[in-house]
Amino acid sequence: MTTENNTGGLKRCYLTAMRFPGRGGPDWVGPLVDYKEVEVIRKHLTSSSKLQGRRRTGANAQEQAALKVAVKQARYLALIPYSGT
Repeated sequence: MTTENNTGGLKRCYLTAMRFPGRGGPDWVGPLVDYKEVEVIRKHLTSSSKLQGRRRTGANAQEQAALKVAVKQARYLALIPYSGT
């Protein structure tokens, strides 16, 4: 998505919606992403098992930090590999 800025050039716009909108409210108990949710974690990993950036996944800073912790815990418990297949 692009828009025109004041100088006449194009400026890139990014989505700012939460990646996990049903989680993290004032009455939410627990982490945003749990290490046991392997399919959710795999959606945010590259083919070489690296965590994708925030721009690519659409996660905000809090969600990205929760993903990082969940990936580390899942790797330690051998739920996901340390390196790609």
